[in-house]
Amino acid sequence: MNSKMIRVGIIGAGPMGRLHARTVVRSAEHEKNCTLAVVVDRHDGRAECVAKEFGARASSDLEAVLEELDAVIVCVPTSGHFSMTEFLLERGLDVLVEKPIAGSVAEGQKLEVLARERGCILQVGHVEWYNRGWRDAARRAGIPRIIEVERMNPPSDRGLDIDVVQDFMLHDLDWVTRLIGEEVVELEAEGRCVVNDKLDEAEARLRFRSGCRVTLRVSRVHSERRRRVRIEGSDGVATADLLMRPAQGPRSESHSEGDPLQAQWADFLESLQSRRNPAASAAVGVRALEIVDRVRDSIVQASGSSDREDDSALGG
Repeated sequence: MNSKMIRVGIIGAGPMGRLHARTVVRSAEHEKNCTLAVVVDRHDGRAECVAKEFGARASSDLEAVLEELDAVIVCVPTSGHFSMTEFLLERGLDVLVEKPIAGSVAEGQKLEVLARERGCILQVGHVEWYNRGWRDAARRAGIPRIIEVERMNPPSDRGLDIDVVQDFMLHDLDWVTRLIGEEVVELEAEGRCVVNDKLDEAEARLRFRSGCRVTLRVSRVHSERRRRVRIEGSDGVATADLLMRPAQGPRSESHSEGDPLQAQWADFLESLQSRRNPAASAAVGVRALEIVDRVRDSIVQASGSSDREDDSALGG
């Protein structure tokens, strides 16, 4: 694949599918290394809308266009990640699947094995890994001692097939655990449903072997969109707004922030050319789901303890 144009397909023409389409086309215009060939969606009109905007062909029949593709971006709801990615890997296509890699650890592990057996690249859309905001804050703060992250969103119709831990907190569980690179020796969490039947808000507190403490707060029913990071480290305190505004703290530098989605796509393309695992590999996707499960288990335990305390108070 080193010398030929990479033909890309996007499956799922929702908001994320459109963002990925824009990213592929920008790369195609500047690097001349890929082309957006087809946008696929079960709804013809939705596929046609995105395809027309970005100069691709629209289709509602995935089977009919497989021969036209080298790599595929999967932007369907989480419930379809496993089956769709499995289908594509079995046909020898390289895949970038939106996070989470699948609905469960077991499904993610199956995809990881299948990609390895078929010699396919499988990257997971952990786009925050590529965000220069937290990276710059971490560099300026030095060895981290305390990390606090807020990831808040107003109510929306997207992502309601999964809870806020798997949808929002997964991003920060991923980059924080990879940044620190140590075992999580303590984990406590609470969460609650507000307007949906799955968790809408959650807070997790982690302690790593070195003593570094991390607090992650997420909400998908907040009054405003917010992405804030505060890192206290050996060189001082640094903060960052992950909505692409400059970071502030000791030894600040003036620089233009990159686009995380564009950086993620560049990593995927480089992996297609070199055939090496991307930074957000299938193994990374599986590890993220494993710690998501630990957070969920802690929330269930905390909820159970609270219920028992309430029952005790009523009985007293």
